Amino acid sequence: MHHFQQHHRWPLLAMVAALAGVTATSVALAIAALIDNTLLAVLFASAAVVLDLFKYVAWPLALGLLVVRRTLCALLMMACALALGAVSGWATYDRLMSSIINSRAEHQAHQEQRQIDLVEQRDADAARIGQLDSDTAAVHQQANALRERGMVTRALELETAAMARIDAERERAQVRRDQASQELTALLALPAKAAGLPLELATLLCLGFATALEIVPALILSALRPAPAQERAPVPVAAEQERTEEQQQERQKTEQVPTASEGLPTDLLQLIASTERGTKVAVRQVAKGLRIGSDRATRLMQKAAEAGLLSKTAAGYVAA
Repeated sequence: MHHFQQHHRWPLLAMVAALAGVTATSVALAIAALIDNTLLAVLFASAAVVLDLFKYVAWPLALGLLVVRRTLCALLMMACALALGAVSGWATYDRLMSSIINSRAEHQAHQEQRQIDLVEQRDADAARIGQLDSDTAAVHQQANALRERGMVTRALELETAAMARIDAERERAQVRRDQASQELTALLALPAKAAGLPLELATLLCLGFATALEIVPALILSALRPAPAQERAPVPVAAEQERTEEQQQERQKTEQVPTASEGLPTDLLQLIASTERGTKVAVRQVAKGLRIGSDRATRLMQKAAEAGLLSKTAAGYVAA
């Protein structure tokens, strides 16, 4: 687990920094929007950013306080983190919903204005087509009047020239009217889809996003919190316990030695202790060191052998 934390620590911290930057910016914008005075807006927005960053650090700190059994302080820190998280979540939600609502309103305004323009254009083209029909009837009347007076050729020229112009203009007006009708029909058929997600779904999305921005960085920082000593290095702790047991055993052996060696002179004990294990201890050496006779030295050495301080071999006594 410790290796995993070290391996992914910096990428996770980079994620936390990016997510915290989003919430900090949202809080700063929300506070600044509430205050008209520029200096005060900057001052309180900066304080809000610092508090917003603190709320993420508060969770691993609170967990550490719980480990050392400072429960009250940990609970107070959690309460502060929750309160700051609620303010930050509201700011993020408000920024998102305001942007969505403004986008929907702007889109709806453009759509309504476009519908009005298309209706006007369609009506204008329809009126122009009606006017052109009237012009066609008038041309025919003029041509008939010329024919009645015997001017057949001029009547034919009038009809040919006028009708060619009227037909071309009528065709352009009909194309514009048809295009406007088609676009208007499409706009009226797609009022909901044109604005994106439904408002209810957009609200749930904003709530979920704001909540995730509060929870995810706190979870990452809590997971990256350094583990306690007993969790971080179990092997050294076990080795320390083994060493403690060995020391206790040695102390028990040390305590047992004086009991078994009661009645032996201190000089003899010091002489045996200063002699390397397996080294021969001569009776004459003991007698000389303790300034006693050889018989008494022999008895004392026998007693030391019985206590386990000396070992009796064929060559004599040796330090145990």
